[in-house]
Amino acid sequence: MIALCVTCGQTARRAAEWPIGAICFSCYQKARSRPGQCSSCSELRVLVAGAHLDPITGLITPTVCGGCVGSKFVYLCQRCGGSEEPYKGGLCVRCAAREQLQAAFASASNTSPADPAAILIEALSTSRRPRSVIKWLSNPRGGARVVKELLGQNIAVDHAALDTFDEREVWSLRRSLVDLGALPERHEPIARLDALLAKKVAPLPTEMHQLVHTYGSWWLLRRSRQRFERTGKFTYNSFRAIWNRLDQVIGFLSWLADNGIPLDALDQRTVDTWLADPKKDARAVSDFLRWASRHHLAPRLTTTGSPDREPAAGMTEQQRWAELSRCLTDDSIPDDVRAAGALVLLYGLQLAQVMRLTTDHLHGDKTRPGKTIEGFSVHVGGPFILVPPALGLILDRLPATPATRGRSLITANPEGPSWLFPGRGSSGHITYTGLATRMRKHQLRVRPARNTALISLAADLPAPVISDLFGISIAASVKWTRRAGRDWQGYISALRQRERRTHDQRIRNPYAGELG
Repeated sequence: MIALCVTCGQTARRAAEWPIGAICFSCYQKARSRPGQCSSCSELRVLVAGAHLDPITGLITPTVCGGCVGSKFVYLCQRCGGSEEPYKGGLCVRCAAREQLQAAFASASNTSPADPAAILIEALSTSRRPRSVIKWLSNPRGGARVVKELLGQNIAVDHAALDTFDEREVWSLRRSLVDLGALPERHEPIARLDALLAKKVAPLPTEMHQLVHTYGSWWLLRRSRQRFERTGKFTYNSFRAIWNRLDQVIGFLSWLADNGIPLDALDQRTVDTWLADPKKDARAVSDFLRWASRHHLAPRLTTTGSPDREPAAGMTEQQRWAELSRCLTDDSIPDDVRAAGALVLLYGLQLAQVMRLTTDHLHGDKTRPGKTIEGFSVHVGGPFILVPPALGLILDRLPATPATRGRSLITANPEGPSWLFPGRGSSGHITYTGLATRMRKHQLRVRPARNTALISLAADLPAPVISDLFGISIAASVKWTRRAGRDWQGYISALRQRERRTHDQRIRNPYAGELG
């Protein structure tokens, strides 16, 4: 039956005749899926009565639930008695989610409450997004399938078990289990090296399998772990470099096998033939042959690759300032994208550094009215870097509240870091790929922006200052300074002269610093 909806003013097919009047299907579904606080009983209920009239539009907004006015339209769940969004069979969506969780993970009821699967199920049953939990259960490539498969095989849900699956399937599941305390925290890039090596060597013939596994375990992975223990750094870029090196070595050994060339009979001409293809990585093959010759598996040979290319700016200074102006003034771009773009364009920060910034890295007195962010530090407690007021206002609005679709199914850990660029997990920052993709969507180029910014900074600042301020190594800072074509020997000489003058003054007057 066609009627005039009292809440939206549109003439449409009537869904119900509430105490306030006729309701169309659109408003009916919206009201049932978004219960409000009843002005009479103060409970969260579907509001169907107690009309509030808007004097301007003449539209009605309900304020009282059906139970308070004796109406039959109470819309309460038959199981829990609540009025959360209805699902089907007289159940609300939360009760339906609990029912489906129990059915999907029936075997988890026999496990200990401290079991990771039991902890996850309990957290999901109280999720702030029960309808999304139901959708997660039906995803054929999601974490629910992984948990069901492990429980079905009576395998404990731990890091080692999750490493046997595609990382794209278990990334969110692993992050949630860590956030819940069900699994211990670990540094993912370094921890996934063993799984990567096992995945790469699994399809290889027996002899090649053993050779690549030995090279990977005792050469690549061992050095990577030693570097991580020494510096505490091993990024996803480092992980991808190991991935590429293993691919190159496997390709090289497969090519030798296809041509019937044993590794111990390898000669210089054969190596040069392989490296003639510009797509081949000379560094990877050189590293492998160095290891093989040390263990008397191959003769000592040399590899000649293409010389290191200088980093290309990729954009002019005018383009750089134009993109920076967009980041600072264009309100159509999300705040997190604007902030990330401005930090890269102004200071040449790596995107991996940007995505790890927290509120502890920001400097500014928020207790004073009208005071905003004045600067930031790449490392907590490190040198203070001033920012323009326009960028300070944007940083002050971070972290941005993520869209409901991107929010985690479980509640965030209140004791975790306050990331400026939060990810989709219950805690943790956004991924490199996720942030770079969002920037590209708004025509903000990461690598050209960073290269151009660093070349500009290196033309104005000495290498030690760039290294201290922006958290890059002194060797990289020197290379950028050389790329900018500036010679800072005068700066170093001036520092030495100042130190020498200070030293001479102290010799002439050793008590000068104690006077007064």
